Amino acid sequence: MKMTAPAEFRANSTPLNLEEIDGSVIHGIMLRRVLAIGTSSHIAMLIAGALMGFGVIGIGDEKLMWTLIAVQVVIQCFVATVNKMLRRRLEAHQPVQFLFPIFVFLKGLTGALWGLMMLPVMANLGAGPGPLLICITLIVTITISAMLTTAVWSISIAAIAGFFVTLLPQNLYFYDVLGPLPLVVTLVLSPTLIWITRGQSKQVKAALVNELQNERLALYLEDALQHSDYLARHDSLTGLLNRRAFQSKLMELRQDQPDAAISIILIDLDHFKSINDKFGHETGDAVLVSTADIIDSVTRPDDLSARCDEATARWGGEEFIIALVGCPIEAAASVSERLRARIAAQADPRWPDGLSVTGSFGVAIWNHHEELAVGIAQADRAMYQAKISGRNQVELAL
Repeated sequence: MKMTAPAEFRANSTPLNLEEIDGSVIHGIMLRRVLAIGTSSHIAMLIAGALMGFGVIGIGDEKLMWTLIAVQVVIQCFVATVNKMLRRRLEAHQPVQFLFPIFVFLKGLTGALWGLMMLPVMANLGAGPGPLLICITLIVTITISAMLTTAVWSISIAAIAGFFVTLLPQNLYFYDVLGPLPLVVTLVLSPTLIWITRGQSKQVKAALVNELQNERLALYLEDALQHSDYLARHDSLTGLLNRRAFQSKLMELRQDQPDAAISIILIDLDHFKSINDKFGHETGDAVLVSTADIIDSVTRPDDLSARCDEATARWGGEEFIIALVGCPIEAAASVSERLRARIAAQADPRWPDGLSVTGSFGVAIWNHHEELAVGIAQADRAMYQAKISGRNQVELAL
């Protein structure tokens, strides 16, 4: 069985470029990373809500605060559920077009609830450290929530927008009580968070693109090395082992089975120079490839101690060689006869009229006490005898 170049190798491939990256692939990877931190972020948000609930005691509308916290808990449960569903669909490579907008909407609703949590203490914002602490906690919470999801910017924007939409009306309503400072902070905070998260999102995407490029480059280099190894060991025309690789493999086989007799079949196509001269080298190459395919199909894998491609080679020019490990010379002669008949019968409608192909075969045994060159020389002499005996026949070196 002849060996072909590794399937992964692409002769004209180049390392991945930014323009070649599928945006859906990047979005999917970044979404998975955002979803992976979902549990820890839910816990942090609930802890922040509980702190605000206890912080409002004695300084604001406790019932309203705890109602908002309860709603936030419910929303967080929905977020966690959709998070899990999204992760399952992403892992199964299923579309998420329906679930993702729901997830973004829930994140926006979460941000809106954080903004509403200022309402119980808004009127008392300047009355002491408690309301100020709640205000700071809310700002920190929404900032952390937005920063954790910057890999998918639309999620961060939803949370910031929800927070801004509910907080801004409160600042306007209590403007006479609080003055301009809270309104200015609100108007500055949201664009600032949007600007920061946008920049962070771009950095995350750039880092991911770089990571994908490095991974693809590593695969490209691995493919190139495999192809280089393939070219070093195989004949580029037929895909069979070359002479050096074949000799190296035979020495390995001898080390693995030092006492085994190895049958060697040497094949020389008859009058091949005449085929090249009469029909052209392109036709000659086609004959060599066709012959290699026949050798591949006729040589039985159970005759070999390894894959056929590792014991079959193009020996040079129009010569081929096969090694059968632990195979008596009579069995090797039978294989040779099948090969001889198939080679003589081969035909291709694309070949010119008058083209016929035959081969002369020499079969010998390479015994364990002999050098490899001795076994190959015996097969070569047998093949030469087949030539002078009329060609298109099998001769044994007995």
